[in-house]
This record gives sequence, C-alpha cells and structure tokens, in this order.
Amino acid sequence: MSFPCTRSGLLLLMALAAPMAMAQTPATPDAGSAQTQTPFLGGFLKETRVIYPLRIAEWQAQGEHLYEQQELGASVRYMHNLQKDRWMDLYFYPAGILTNEQLGEAMESTLEGLRLSAGYSAADIDPIAPVVFTQGSGAQKQKITAYSTSMRLVREGQTYHSAMVMLVSDLYFIKGRFSVEEKSLSQRATQKQLEKFMAAVVRESTLRSTGDCWMPPPIVEKAALIKDAPGQLAATDKDGVLSAVAYADRIEALDAKSSEAIVMQFLSMPMSGRLVPGCGPAEDMNPEVPKDMREIRLEFGAPSGEKGNQSMPLRTRATGVS
Repeated sequence: MSFPCTRSGLLLLMALAAPMAMAQTPATPDAGSAQTQTPFLGGFLKETRVIYPLRIAEWQAQGEHLYEQQELGASVRYMHNLQKDRWMDLYFYPAGILTNEQLGEAMESTLEGLRLSAGYSAADIDPIAPVVFTQGSGAQKQKITAYSTSMRLVREGQTYHSAMVMLVSDLYFIKGRFSVEEKSLSQRATQKQLEKFMAAVVRESTLRSTGDCWMPPPIVEKAALIKDAPGQLAATDKDGVLSAVAYADRIEALDAKSSEAIVMQFLSMPMSGRLVPGCGPAEDMNPEVPKDMREIRLEFGAPSGEKGNQSMPLRTRATGVS
C-alpha cells in the first residue's frame, strides 16, 4: 500500500535530428528577457497530454486524480489483481528542464518531507541510488536515469517496507510509491517490484506538452539568399537553387510557405537551442489513445487562475472501462 510533409511528419524529422544538452531554461538568441517574464505554468507549459497503460503485469489502474494545485499534476492508483491489500501510486507533475543532479536534489527534498512527517513515528530511508530505464525504440531509443530508494516506516505502531522511484521525462516528474506491511515483503523485494513497475511505465507511457516551450524560428521571405553567409547554420536547395537558409533567430526562404522552408524551420531547432524535449505545437495535442491506454489532459492557467479540483473514475473510449 502507499500513503496518501505533414506537421507530424516534420516532427518525426525533428526527432531524428542530433540530440543536444539543455540547460534548465532553453537558451535562444532572442528569448532571454521574455523567458524571465513568462510563468512556468500557464506560460512555458500550457497543456499536457499523459498517455499511460491501464495494466502493467499484475497491476491494474483503478483510480485517477487531478490535484487542485495545478503544480501537483495528477496521480493514478494501481491495484494488484490477486493481492488486494497492495497498490502502487504513480504521479505525473511538472518539472521543467532538469539535470540529473537537480533530479537527485528534488528527490532528497521529497524524502526529507517524509522524515519530518508527523504521520510516521520512525522513517529509516536508505541513500538514493541511480537506476537506468529505457524509453522509446529504434532511432528514438534512449536511456533515462531515475533515482530509487527503499525505506522502513513506522506508522501507528505498524511497520512498513516502502520504496520510491523518481525520474524526469519530457518536462515532467514521474514518481512511483509502493509500501507493504513488513511481514509481507522484504525491503529489497519491495524496491525491486517498484523499479520493475516503473520501468514499464517509462517504456509504455507518452507525455506531450505545448506552450511557450514550443519555439520554432520565424520564416522570413527573401527575394534572394546568400550562400555561406555569416551565422548560417544550415541550408537547402531545390533544383540546384538555394531555397532556404537557417540562422539562430530565423529561417530565410524564397517561399515562406514552401516545404523546404518548413522542414528547415524544424530541423534547425536543435542547432539553435530551441528544441525542448517533450514540447510540441498545439495542433499535435490530440493524439490517438491506443487500446488499453488512458489519457490525462492537464491544462494550466496563469498563476492567478487556479483550476478547480477534479477527481474521476477511469474511463477510455478505446476500452469502455469505467
């Protein structure tokens, strides 16, 4: 237990482009001052779609909750099909662009909150340790570092073995919690079960967001283009004639609406620090939900506009589960 050339085709080309390291705030030539004035939620992030599996091995999703405080995101509870006294809680909430070091600091802060919680008379927590999960497949396959720990918690005279796994993917924290009575499962086995569960979550889930994090450079139409001009990042031609040229802050093209200009716009984003993993255009925010999957829709208002609490039973068009 736990304690409480289509646009899609162009995005595929983007995904195949060379990856690049990102700072906590993406560095773009023309956005520095604007970024400091843009709120994280309701600005940098405006909408998110989380698609997650309804079933993971013996675990079945039973309930979903959207939190009143929008920065807390959403959680899903999974129940064990046979051992009804066991469940795992899965959390998705906004993180931004974090390094592994910052992820570790965030997890340590979360664990410190457990140590100080009045709900536990004792909380013995092992040091966090990295664990590597695989995300995606083929050309988009990548390794993601998560942090994992096991715990011994005492609450109201009852001792529990507990585990936590936490990672950042596509601008979001993904966190798992699993606790069982001490006599039911060893501390190490508790941690291993959660790590196995979270590996499947990372492998099978998809997160997409949009907002000011989506920053394609503007396309400027020009009567003529200069070959090998200073600051040029890339160029393309059509029938031997230079048709589109990428710079850090713009795309110059003979025809601003041409496929060459649009492809160059997207392919130049990693080169100029404009590509934020997990962020895409608003028109790609309605993906098809596969069978046996469920979609959470998160919409973020400006800081002054708080969303009301939403809690609902599971339902999906694909499976008819309710």
